Amino acid sequence: MITREEAVRLLEEQHAELATLFQELDPDAFVRRGTMGGGEWSAKDLAAHLGSWEEFSLGAIDGFRRGERPTIEELYEIRTGDQINEQEAERFLDAEATVVLARFDDLHRRLTSEIAAMSDGEWAAEYAFDPDDDTLGERIGSLLGSDDGRFTHASAHLPDLRAYVDATRR
Repeated sequence: MITREEAVRLLEEQHAELATLFQELDPDAFVRRGTMGGGEWSAKDLAAHLGSWEEFSLGAIDGFRRGERPTIEELYEIRTGDQINEQEAERFLDAEATVVLARFDDLHRRLTSEIAAMSDGEWAAEYAFDPDDDTLGERIGSLLGSDDGRFTHASAHLPDLRAYVDATRR
């Protein structure tokens, strides 16, 4: 199992690279749709998407601490991951770019602070709301994961963002 310290390090490294790449885009390039992932998304949509999964992770921590089923677990009962992603992208479609970026940074700071402040016991505590994850730390890792493993969600999006930023430099 990944330790809290390793999780924070992974999240911080990915966030720092994303933030740097986002800053390299001019305002028009940041909000231009159809530029990310071969689909309809913009870099702004990506920032909103990543923020949403950190927000879901914060909600999972909060629900766990209250002994209540977290909202994300209820969403997964009625929607697929792709449907949740679509819903979240639409939620921020008309939001100002500066608001989306501030949210992206704020949620990241809050999440990494929560993880760092947890005890090892809480991190390793049994998580009863998802059959695939045994502990709270594993569940957070899965929510922020990709096909490459836990806590790698942002890394999965970096190749597309790097390619887009490189294309805007030409």
